[in-house]
Amino acid sequence: MPKPPDDPAPQRVQHFLYFPKAKDSKAVADQLSAQGFTVERRKSAEGKNWLVLATHTVSPESQDLDSVRDTLERLAQAHSGEYDGHETTVTPAPG
Repeated sequence: MPKPPDDPAPQRVQHFLYFPKAKDSKAVADQLSAQGFTVERRKSAEGKNWLVLATHTVSPESQDLDSVRDTLERLAQAHSGEYDGHETTVTPAPG
């Protein structure tokens, strides 16, 4: 059954987590990957920290984003890291 045209498209959300130690970034990346996130791990732009970029898709009417953010903040803190926010992009609905 096709979606109604006014049905909002899903949103891709990227979360940015930074860690001073590679082993902490790997532990968090592995954990997030096991939870269904698409994860990219690399040295951050300034080169002194490790970036874990965790991506997932949410529906616009979902209230889950706040709880995901809280979970990621706690996870980063538990591994001596920092949660640095998220970015949202709208995924076009399949035609």
